[in-house]
Amino acid sequence: MKEISQFIPELSSICKIYSGVISGSGMACEDALTLVAFINSFPSVHDLESGIMDLVLKAPTERMEIVLKSLYFDLDRIVTLYKDNSRYYDRIDLRLLWYTPLSYVREDIETQQKKTQEASDELKEASNSYEMTPFNGMSKDEAAVLERRVDKLTAEYQKEKAKLQNFYAKRKSLEEERWSVPTDIFRLIYLKCHGLLPVVEKYYNKPIEKNKEQSERTDLYISMSLLASVHELCNGRQFEDMAAIDFFHALNLHQTSKHLEVCKNEKVRVCYLINQLSEKIDKGMRSEWIGAMLRNTGIEHDYYRSKYREPISDPPSKKNKEFAEALKEILG
Repeated sequence: MKEISQFIPELSSICKIYSGVISGSGMACEDALTLVAFINSFPSVHDLESGIMDLVLKAPTERMEIVLKSLYFDLDRIVTLYKDNSRYYDRIDLRLLWYTPLSYVREDIETQQKKTQEASDELKEASNSYEMTPFNGMSKDEAAVLERRVDKLTAEYQKEKAKLQNFYAKRKSLEEERWSVPTDIFRLIYLKCHGLLPVVEKYYNKPIEKNKEQSERTDLYISMSLLASVHELCNGRQFEDMAAIDFFHALNLHQTSKHLEVCKNEKVRVCYLINQLSEKIDKGMRSEWIGAMLRNTGIEHDYYRSKYREPISDPPSKKNKEFAEALKEILG
């Protein structure tokens, strides 16, 4: 059974990975392997409840409350993040993280294969010459020199061969790591954490938070589930082609986001889009978001104020009308 004292720091690491993915900080192979190790050693409901009961009976009240609070908030954070952004998490293929390291090791193997082959060819040539010494009239001293050369080339060949074997072993290890990562690992961990929450809630009196959902989502202006549909509508039309995840980060103003490029003759519809999306953002952050989006798209405030209602003007152009109707179907 895994001790709660061991499970809590592991859970905290997983929570940071989930948050980091949404904030745009990215992931590395080590993060993916951390997720795999976590789910492979995930405690059962029975084990966790036994650990909590042991804590309740033996630990000081203050320490017990700290542990339960940490457990609850990290579990709840992971569950909330996944629920709000499940479409995004479910699209992530963590196995792609191994593309670069595998390509590097493939290059190393190709280079080392050539070196090993060259060492082998040189050794064969020297060995053949040495085997012919009884028949080519070489002196004993000349044969001894050739023998030492064969010994030296043999050692060099074995050295190059060992390097090649190490690269093969590294490639095998990377492949095993890659295929150990389930394609739906974010969902699997979410389900595990969701299953543990009711157990922790039985022993932890969580504080009442009227704006809990809002406080849990302060790192987002607009959810991935909504922006996924907006991306399908606007990608390659109002904005130059970009991946859905880059679009998500750009509209949430994440620091690592890519630049939004407005397509030619699409500024009016982008103004309308910004205005309509801003209605989905809390009033306290709305003006800040609009200002940042205008700066990021190169649209002047005066132009925005004069154009954002044009797609629903009377009468709108056919293209404006179609865009406004499609956007309304997404946003409601």
